[in-house]
Parts: sequence; C-alpha cells; structure tokens
Amino acid sequence: MGYKVAIINYNPETVSTDWDMSDKLYFEEISLEKILDVNEKESFEYIVVSVRGQIANNVAKKLEERGLRIAGTSGRSIDIAEDRAKFSSLLDRLGINQPLWARASSIEEALRAAREIGYPVIVRPSYVLSGTSMSIAYSDEELRLYLAKAARISREHSVTISQFIDRGIEAEIDAVSDGRGHIVGVVIEHLERAGVHSGDAMMFIPPRRLGKSIVDRVREIATILAGELAIKGPYNIQYIIKDGKVYVIELNLRASRSMPFSSKA
Repeated sequence: MGYKVAIINYNPETVSTDWDMSDKLYFEEISLEKILDVNEKESFEYIVVSVRGQIANNVAKKLEERGLRIAGTSGRSIDIAEDRAKFSSLLDRLGINQPLWARASSIEEALRAAREIGYPVIVRPSYVLSGTSMSIAYSDEELRLYLAKAARISREHSVTISQFIDRGIEAEIDAVSDGRGHIVGVVIEHLERAGVHSGDAMMFIPPRRLGKSIVDRVREIATILAGELAIKGPYNIQYIIKDGKVYVIELNLRASRSMPFSSKA
C-alpha cells in the first residue's frame, strides 16, 4: 500500500528475530513520551496499537488526545473497553449478561460491595497488564490483603469487584472487524474451567461442549459490541458459560495471545 512502517519495541527478541520485518525498528520503551519523540522525528500518518498488547492500548487515548491518528479502533473505544467500570456499564445498557459487579475507589467501598455481591469475588483493577493484581477473595481479610498489593486505589485508579462464577466453562472469540459490519472470527473453548488465566489455558477449536444456542449468543454479542464500539481491527472477548447462560468477562481491543492459534486454525 506504499506505507513505510516503523516498529517501537523494547523486547530483545524483536531485534533478534524480526529486525527485517519492517522498514525501521526503534528499540525503545513503549510509553507516551517515547512515542511522541519518535513521531516528532518520523511524522507518522497513523499509529497502530492493536498488535502490541496491553501497554500500547494503555497509551492509545492519550496519543489520540495529542492529535495522533490511531489506525483502526479509536482510542476512545479502547478506553471504554479497558476501564472495567465503563465497560460493565456498557454491558448493562446493552442488556448483555455479566457477573454482578461494583466499582470501588476505597477499601471501605470494596468491602461493602463484596459483602453485597457475596463471596467469592474477583478483584479487577482497570488498565492492568494481563492478570496483574487480579485476585479472588473469599473473605474480608483476603480482600484487604489483595487490595493492599493491587494498583493504587483512587478516583483515577479504581477497582471493580465482581462475582466469581465457580465451575463455569470459559470460552472466547477471536475476531477481526472492518468497522462496517463485516466480521470474521472463531469461537474457542477452554479445557480448564473458568478461573484459570487464559494465558495458561488449553484451548480448542471448534468448541466441544457448547451447544448451538450458546455459540450463536457468543457470536451475537461479538457483533453487537463491534457495532457499539465501532471496532476496526482485531479484538477478543472472553466469556463464562454457566447453567446455559453466557456472561461476558472482558473485551480486549487488540490481537490476543490466542490470535496466532486462531488464524492458523
């Protein structure tokens, strides 16, 4: 298409294995300041954040606010997906099932929410890398312990306290949307029950234990969210299936760790 492509990455493996895959490789940290520095030199037409994991997603909205153009899904949509409370509110508005949840900006709020929801609960800070600081608490004492080591709890860095659905089946969908209603994707089932981190789970395609109605609902939700957030590019949604109901856990507006497996399958 005539574009010159530069990659910013500080992983030594990128240098040793993929140094010739792009026109330029900047061996730098992925931070707002560094991206702005490189952009000042290169004057990029677009910035792509959807194939670099959590860290690139975290700076998308800030880059957009500084006038850089994000290729694909907008920084605003990424912010809605990454902010646990904003995303949960969106699911409520759309009538999509999710585990019971509450937002907490203090330890007192978190304890009150956990008692109302009922233990066990899962503590989920917003904007975290993979499962960092995400924990399951079975009592007030455990919740206090986990909150102490979680990300700073404040109005800017709140946590979501969610019901932990035990003995559910975990499933997900890897998909790509063109932003105009056309989506290609694949439904994946996890062998381990929900609660094992997806990065550690055994997956299989096609799903074996999910009935047609469940798979249809998984696809329907993926289509609804793609339209609502104007998704353009890769995305991944994780679900729990329990007693014939589909619950959404989270949406990642980027290529997931399972995308290479999905694309090959």
